[in-house]
Amino acid sequence: MASGTVESSSQGSNPEQQQQQQQGISRSKLVQRLLATSANLPAFINDLLTTQAVVVAGTEAAGFLLERGAAGPDGGSGFGLKPIAHIRPDQSDNETRQAAIKAFTEIIAPCIQQNKDGAIEVGGAAGDVEPQFCLVTLLRNEGEVVAASAVITRCRDNERAQQRLMSMQLVAGYFDLFTLRRSVDQSRSIAQSHQHVLQLATAVATAQGFESAAMNLCNELSTRTGATRVSIGWLKGTRVRVKALSHTEQFDKRQELIVQLERAMEECLDQEEIVHFDSNATGEGGAGGGTQNVTREAQALSRAQGGNTVISLPLRRQEEIVGVLTLEFSPGTKLGPQAATGLAVAADLLAPQLYDRYQNDRWLITKVGISTREVYKGAIGPKHWLAKTLTTLAIGLVIFLCVFSPMYRVAGKFAFVPVDKRTIGVPFDGQIAEVLFDVTKDVTVTEGQPLVRMRTDQLETQLAQARAREAQANQRYQLSLDSKDQDGKPKVAEAAQAQYEAAEAKAQADELQLKINDAMIKAPFTGVILQGDLKYKTNATVKEGDPLIEVGKRDKLRVELKVGERDIQDVKLGAKGELRTSAQPGDKYPFTIDSIVPRPNPVEGQNKFIIYATLDGASSQWYPGQEGEARVNVRHEPLIWQWLHRSFDFVRLKAWSWGVLP
Repeated sequence: MASGTVESSSQGSNPEQQQQQQQGISRSKLVQRLLATSANLPAFINDLLTTQAVVVAGTEAAGFLLERGAAGPDGGSGFGLKPIAHIRPDQSDNETRQAAIKAFTEIIAPCIQQNKDGAIEVGGAAGDVEPQFCLVTLLRNEGEVVAASAVITRCRDNERAQQRLMSMQLVAGYFDLFTLRRSVDQSRSIAQSHQHVLQLATAVATAQGFESAAMNLCNELSTRTGATRVSIGWLKGTRVRVKALSHTEQFDKRQELIVQLERAMEECLDQEEIVHFDSNATGEGGAGGGTQNVTREAQALSRAQGGNTVISLPLRRQEEIVGVLTLEFSPGTKLGPQAATGLAVAADLLAPQLYDRYQNDRWLITKVGISTREVYKGAIGPKHWLAKTLTTLAIGLVIFLCVFSPMYRVAGKFAFVPVDKRTIGVPFDGQIAEVLFDVTKDVTVTEGQPLVRMRTDQLETQLAQARAREAQANQRYQLSLDSKDQDGKPKVAEAAQAQYEAAEAKAQADELQLKINDAMIKAPFTGVILQGDLKYKTNATVKEGDPLIEVGKRDKLRVELKVGERDIQDVKLGAKGELRTSAQPGDKYPFTIDSIVPRPNPVEGQNKFIIYATLDGASSQWYPGQEGEARVNVRHEPLIWQWLHRSFDFVRLKAWSWGVLP
């Protein structure tokens, strides 16, 4: 390091002031260099490190770049330190410098791991010599550590070392200025590239026809890039044909230059990559450099044109290459990576526009023929076979759903009901004395079988009283006929009154006797009990007419089917159907509709119509009240109509109610 950059801090009564006075000019020059910014990151860090060393009166300094994922100083993984600057005032040999750099890395590594700057004491005081401190500052870009600088300095204590560390941190702030300027330069370069692309797109868009658009593009590219010649080749079959040359309206397609251009373009087409040959760069065997792929034809074109730099870029529409763009630059022209990237972006953006122009310039009959051919090739070609298979299956499924017309059936729940059934009610007001059957054990009854006995105690008492009143009335009647009044005449009025009372008592007695006779409720015919579980109703009070038991004949059953109001219009008398019981879902039985009750009944919040049907067969295992599912045949309809007609009807009704449909 130059004299004035590194000074001992142990001389004089005020060494800090002496160093500041002696190093003022050097500092101002270094700061000016930092403000001007260096060309690249290593050079800038070297200038930054020199400035920090001057500011803190350093005796030695080193700068490192952080390498993420590399082996660390301790042999572990995570990060590595790549030395890019080392300032040492003496003429040390390489071995001594390597040892110093290693010592720096061991000091810096913990600071990076802890992500903070530090002032680390590396040598104690000895006599008049002040202790040594290593001042470490981390350089960050968008919060990420990318580099580190370290300066060895001597000062009297840790507090003075921290003050000098703050001075280094102030100088390290210029690193943010450097990264900001680099970002601005990159953004400016990208903006200029995008502006060029837009201007090139304008040149293509304002042209009339494909050839004019290609010519405008070649001329515009030649002007903006400084190329000596720009040419566009278009794929025709399997060959590339030159369609436009910059600043050349007409050319002979058979001349040697055109043939060489087409060969260079086909070389790019075959590799489907950018082909770049620079005769000034040093390649293998001293034959020039460029991209790593094959550049034989590009090299031949360069030699034929006096050593021009040749770059060919594929023009793609989606994933398909439709043409090649070739640019030739005079010898000595250097194409940077940004220029090559800008040309690649322009080629990718302008290729679809040129393709559309090329397609639209054709005759109508040609367009129709090509479209038909492409559709045919796309339909039977090997590409996108999964999508084609799925599309074919989908079309086939739609056709099947529209053509296949099975029987449309209306479904509903059913229950077996007996044809002959009778409800037995309470014969008179009273109490149930005894239930003579158990519906949970045996539901089959025979004709005349006693089922329920009503309590008759009060009736018998009333009957005896009525018989007694009848006998007393008859006696009075006879006495009235036998006795005379004062006039010697029979007591006709008393006899008539007694006769009336006797008749009334007899009628009352006969009525009571009928009730007593009806107290024993019997089965009207042989059948099964459908309703009437009276197990827990002994001694219960009942009223005359209340239903007690429902008895039906098991051998004569019919189907009671419940159909919703949306389907009742499709059910006709005489229609056939099939049913399956819940107990035997594997067996189905046919039936025929014989009656439709035209009055709906609310069932589970829906209007249901009752339909009765006659069974075409019977099973000995059926019982009245058994339920299941039934389907009534309506007519043949396409399968898609059967699946969607309810939704269509719902939408149509709602659309009409909302006023959408008339």
